[in-house]
Amino acid sequence: MILVKHKNQGNLKAYFYFALEEYIMKNLLEEGKSFFFTWKIKGVVVGKHQVLENEVNIDYLKENNIELFRRPTGGGAIYADENNTMFSFIVNKDKKMNFRPYLQLVIDAMKKLNLEITFSGRNDLLYEDKKISGVAYLQNKYGFLIHGTYMYDVDIETMIRAITPNDEKLISKGIDSVRNRVANLKEALNGLTLSELIEHLENEITTSVYELSDEEEKIIFEMAKKYEKRSWRFDKQPPHTKVLKKRIKGGMFNIMLDLRYGIIENIKISGDFFNIQPVSLIENKLKNTSYNEKAIREKLKEIKLESIIVDLEKEEFMELLLSGIIKAS
Repeated sequence: MILVKHKNQGNLKAYFYFALEEYIMKNLLEEGKSFFFTWKIKGVVVGKHQVLENEVNIDYLKENNIELFRRPTGGGAIYADENNTMFSFIVNKDKKMNFRPYLQLVIDAMKKLNLEITFSGRNDLLYEDKKISGVAYLQNKYGFLIHGTYMYDVDIETMIRAITPNDEKLISKGIDSVRNRVANLKEALNGLTLSELIEHLENEITTSVYELSDEEEKIIFEMAKKYEKRSWRFDKQPPHTKVLKKRIKGGMFNIMLDLRYGIIENIKISGDFFNIQPVSLIENKLKNTSYNEKAIREKLKEIKLESIIVDLEKEEFMELLLSGIIKAS
């Protein structure tokens, strides 16, 4: 197993590490070679296929300046801060995906610190029956990627508030519930610092080092731009329905949007308003439109909303329609 190092160790955002994984898979994997590296970030990372509003507390992230990232693998939302570490394995393609041999390397390394770590379910590592790590993975024509979290002293309350949708009752119950199901390893490590733990894992799991050149880092930073874009983090959501409700001038409006990867596939406007012309004029105009302010304003320039719905104020209606767009934190 080869340890990958770079000059900005521990000082970058998740975009870089997703691109680093991709770069290794596409350019460095050769027969018999496998790579490993650790990384630290602060933020929430959602799975490739997750709907944001169902998985994270968007308002809490904004209020607390917590960044949101979307990884290229599936699985659930996770929160990371400076007091835990992430790890990545990039390995050659085999006949059958099996990440247990690689997680076993982590287990064996921890055993040398007198910690008994066990497997649970598809992708969790446990210490004293509490979760200390979860992994996600992908397979493509180049090989396998296995990456995950490793809890050292993560702020559990912040974690729950960040990855629980905005419902205080759920959050309050979730904090106690999760505390009973997860564990930080700091107290069990007899004073071992996070940096020392990371160094131990790297020394035990890898046998040689590959240091990225300046040119390679430039390439990876360029590759990282796609993971930073709004279109990847916020718009790249699987099909889901968003419901917007509000009483504005003209009546009570209920707007149901069927969204697919940032596009309005269907829209239904209902409520107790009075219309002079069919509301389908608005609906049909917005179908197959990107769900962003610029695209919607351009489309609605083409029709006179006030001539369709009695007493409607265009800007109020526009504000309601745009209220479902998630702003970057």
